[in-house]
Amino acid sequence: MRTQRLLFASAALLLGSLPASAHGIWTAERWGETGIVYGHGAEDGAYDPAKVKTVRAIDKTGKPVDAKAIAGERRVVIEVADGAAILLIDFANGFYSKGADGKWIAKPKDEVPGATEAGDNWKHNVTIRHLHGDAVPALPAQPLQIVPLANPTELVAGDLFKVRVLYDGKPIAGAAITSDYVNASEATLGKTDADGVAEVLIRNDGLNVIAVSHKAPFADTSKADTMNHFATLSFVNGHHED
Repeated sequence: MRTQRLLFASAALLLGSLPASAHGIWTAERWGETGIVYGHGAEDGAYDPAKVKTVRAIDKTGKPVDAKAIAGERRVVIEVADGAAILLIDFANGFYSKGADGKWIAKPKDEVPGATEAGDNWKHNVTIRHLHGDAVPALPAQPLQIVPLANPTELVAGDLFKVRVLYDGKPIAGAAITSDYVNASEATLGKTDADGVAEVLIRNDGLNVIAVSHKAPFADTSKADTMNHFATLSFVNGHHED
C-alpha cells in the first residue's frame, strides 16, 4: 500500500509572556510534505516529538485507516494510507506555571516558587484532507473538538458554514470562535449557541485554521488550576491532491 509521509513541524516554544494555553496545533504544507505546526498565529519551529500523543486517520466513510507516527529529532513524520480523508491529532504540551516575575515556566505549580497560576495544556486538531463533494463523516472523539457540519473544502473565501464545538462529547455554549488563527489569532467572531453551533466565515482561499479554547478545573490543585484545551479545524479549500 502506497503511503504519504506527513511532516510534523512546530513553532518555537515561547516561555515569556505568552501562556502555553494560547498556542495551537494545525496541519500545513511544509517543504512538499504536510506537517503539524505548533505556535501562536504564524509562528513555526521545532518541538519535542514525545508531545504528539495520538495520530489517527479515517476515510470518507469514517472507517479507521492506517496512520503511523515516526519520531525525528525535532519533529514527527507519519505515514497514512491513501484513503485517509481526515486526520485527528492530540498533543500534550504539559504543565506551565506563571512565576512571580510574570514569565511562564514548563513546570507544575508546586515546582515554581511563588507561582500565581498554572495549567495542564492540551492541543487538538482535526484536518480535512480529501473530501471531494462528500459529506463529513462522524469523527472519533477528542476532549475538545471542532466538528464541521458541512465540507468546507468545497467552499471559497467569504462563504459561511457551521461548526459544532464539543467538550467530552457534549456541546459547549458560548465558546468564542477564531476563524483565522494563523493571520488573526486574537480576533474572535461570534460564539456558539446552546447546541454548541456557530457560523464561521471562511477567510482564505487556501489554508484555513479555525480555533477554539476551553478550560476546566484541574483535579490536583497543587499541580495546576486548570486543564486547558485548545482545538483547531484545519483545511485547504480550492485545492486537492490527485
